[in-house]
Amino acid sequence: MEHPLSSVVWWLVPLWSAGLIAYLAIRLWTRGREKRGAMILTVLAVIAAIPLIPALAAQRVHEPPTQVVYRFGDHRWLELKGWMCEGALTYVDAKQGIRTEAAPQFYRIVFFPYIHPSERYIAIPLDDLSGILISRDGGRTFESAFGQIAIGFRNRYGEERPHPEDVKQFVVVDDRGYIETKNGRVLQSSLPIGDYWGLAYIDYPWAPSDETMTLYDQPGFQDMKSKAPEVKGYTGWTHMKCDPNVGIVPPKTSLAGVPGLIYSVEAYSIGAPVFWGWRAYKHLHKPASDVNG
Repeated sequence: MEHPLSSVVWWLVPLWSAGLIAYLAIRLWTRGREKRGAMILTVLAVIAAIPLIPALAAQRVHEPPTQVVYRFGDHRWLELKGWMCEGALTYVDAKQGIRTEAAPQFYRIVFFPYIHPSERYIAIPLDDLSGILISRDGGRTFESAFGQIAIGFRNRYGEERPHPEDVKQFVVVDDRGYIETKNGRVLQSSLPIGDYWGLAYIDYPWAPSDETMTLYDQPGFQDMKSKAPEVKGYTGWTHMKCDPNVGIVPPKTSLAGVPGLIYSVEAYSIGAPVFWGWRAYKHLHKPASDVNG
């Protein structure tokens, strides 16, 4: 049978069969003289309902899977809970006993090189680079507002932030983040001083403005780098990884074992009106593309 196990026909046939047998059992029982026959029919009704167990189980909503999508090292990593590589992101530091939700939902990984030895300053880019998830206390808390990119930068579309395909690598080291683009520019966060350190990523502007000049006058931006620092001896991953098929169970289109045998008997006997009626209905309402092709 081509219908997935979650299809209504898989539980409608045994439900009809069990209900009809139970009805006959009740009729016999009320007569008083046929209690033995009623008991036999009751047992048969229970047996007829057995296929409902796997059929109804297929309707159950499964818990979203959790997988590690990035490792900073042996005791720090990022977990993503959700289907198809989209969901809630959690930062974990097993050594420090830290487990903090960085994004409650809709997070998706990035695919450009990502190197992150820094332990106090955590910077996790969003997939479209519209912002950065930032923690400045070793992952114990994450800022309520995203870190912003980037004043002074213009990509080929004229926007102030690079697109993911513009990024050569994202390096986070010594409590600073560096987004190096393929055209040689380096957007970087400030030195870890002041109240707002690490929240903005800037680069030398193509056309200076009052806003950019004010930022460059701040103490945290007095040590601008022309390139991302080289990281040696890093034991973490250099890219995020995610398997979109994790947790996905292919839909079953048949019942195995005893439930399958019972269902087959029902479908071609007491449950035949429901089974064949369903097949006729599905055939009449089949999409035109399926009929023609």
